[in-house]
Amino acid sequence: MGNEQPQEGYVTVDNVKLHYLDWGGAGSPIVIVHATGFLARIYTPIACALRAVGHVVGYDQRGHGDSGPAPGGEDNWPATASDLRGFLKAMGFKSIRGFGHSAGATALAAVSAWEPGLVSRAVLVDPIVHDAADLAGMRTRRDALVAGTLKRRRIFDSVEQAIRHLGSKPPFNTWDKAILRAYCEYGTRPRADGKRELKCHPTVEAKIYASSAEFDGLGLMLESRTPFLVVFTQQAHEFRPAALARVRRDLKHGRVLDLPQAGHLMPMEHPAETAKLAREFFEEA
Repeated sequence: MGNEQPQEGYVTVDNVKLHYLDWGGAGSPIVIVHATGFLARIYTPIACALRAVGHVVGYDQRGHGDSGPAPGGEDNWPATASDLRGFLKAMGFKSIRGFGHSAGATALAAVSAWEPGLVSRAVLVDPIVHDAADLAGMRTRRDALVAGTLKRRRIFDSVEQAIRHLGSKPPFNTWDKAILRAYCEYGTRPRADGKRELKCHPTVEAKIYASSAEFDGLGLMLESRTPFLVVFTQQAHEFRPAALARVRRDLKHGRVLDLPQAGHLMPMEHPAETAKLAREFFEEA
């Protein structure tokens, strides 16, 4: 998972205590924004690779990892993006480079539109963006994700049992083994009875999925003038083709990289290759 343990800290944004990791590195900040249901720690291989070109930081979103819960149970896409903006300001960052995955990528696109100049450059790996023509497929996908998430097992006898159970079935069975171990170790907490439970409760994850179709991530991405490398994988080609077409046509800066044979979780499956794409894009500036 990388050759150094990151330093840890907390900042408070809109009454949410956000836990962050600092992997170090020289240069301007690079901020990693994780996908729904995950946590910053599992992006350590990518963070360690990016230290060669910047000072790498990541944080756990509200209700995820070691961050606090949402006040009043407000877990949705606008809150996810707003927390990112608040985190960047709380850290004193002025012009960051971002690496975002899935909903984390959408949040980066939103913040770059809301606050021009706050994000100078960003790699967006499979951002969840949709055109009106995609909504029927998006809603079908969303409903399946919500139902499957609410059924997910969240309590395990041990970290090792979690690795065996999750690693035997999709989507975890294709993950890099070290990343899977980190997810099972750092993405779970010990209970009083000695068992382990997921830190991100499935109801939190499901609520965020449920709000996805109502957030105009596509409009915000196309409004932004931040240079993006937008990576679209198989899931985007299958469920969001109209959005892909609009991004290819209307993206003001940056470029689109189509990887229809790659999976939505390519940062977990192929961290070295993913980090290489990001590093090369950041080095272009």
